Amino acid sequence: MDGIFFLLLAFLTIFLSIKLSYYGDMLSKQSKIGAAFIGGLLIASVTSMPEFVTSISAVVIDNPTLSFGDIVGSNMFNIFILAVYNIYFFRSNVFKNTSSKYIFECIILLVDYIFIVLGCNNIFVNIITFILFIAYMIYTISVIKTNKDDDKEVIKKDKFLFIKFIVTAIFMVILSVMLTKEADRIAHMYPNFSSTSIGAILLGITTSLPEVVTTFALLKLSNFDMAASNMLGSNIFNFLVLGIADFFVKNNHIYSYSDSYSMMYLIGGILITILLMLTLIIKTKKKYLYILISITMIVIYFYVWYLQFI
Repeated sequence: MDGIFFLLLAFLTIFLSIKLSYYGDMLSKQSKIGAAFIGGLLIASVTSMPEFVTSISAVVIDNPTLSFGDIVGSNMFNIFILAVYNIYFFRSNVFKNTSSKYIFECIILLVDYIFIVLGCNNIFVNIITFILFIAYMIYTISVIKTNKDDDKEVIKKDKFLFIKFIVTAIFMVILSVMLTKEADRIAHMYPNFSSTSIGAILLGITTSLPEVVTTFALLKLSNFDMAASNMLGSNIFNFLVLGIADFFVKNNHIYSYSDSYSMMYLIGGILITILLMLTLIIKTKKKYLYILISITMIVIYFYVWYLQFI
């Protein structure tokens, strides 16, 4: 019965994620608002609400390790999904048709990763949260400044489109939170696994479900920039959530609750983010090169998974 309820919530979340992607795509086409702004700020914030609720809740119930695992696992999973989609949409050559401006977002992510790793080793631990907040502010300012798309074709407007987007977003957040809570309850039925492993594998994937479905729908609409912006924006927002969660940790920092499993996901996340940035830097007609890099990203992800069980 528990599994059926979980699947029902997952199905409804998928349905609303698809609708949100459609409305986001239409908003971009019907206005001067760019794909980076809609995908990287609006949609990314909405689809990252499960990570926000789960992480804060985990800290409040005195399980910061679960919160940490959820964030680092979710972020690595998001980039892994981009690699999978690049292979699935082979003919569209996703990475080649994605704007190089998202290299800057990859750099912000890498800076976040590096400082979090330092914080996990008690280096600069007192300023890590401040850095995560500054990084998100820089990201937000860069998105607003580059929100220019004057040459795009503007289609006939639907005056209720923004209302539809907001209503869909609200319902998706509610369902995503319910889905996350159900996953958390199921996770507690398997106490033999570490909190980091549960957070990174079960909760990390579950809380990323809205991003996964939304990105797939955007790629089906050939909106490659918004798809990339959604995933990268979600990851940057997730690290902001980690900083917020740090405020709720009593007499310590959340980075102090990392373990060997956390470090695996952090190092893995750094590696596949670097590879993603590489795909955005190179512009070649040789599709096999993009596929080779994507396969490498997938192998790294599953290798980190494998390390959890040995």
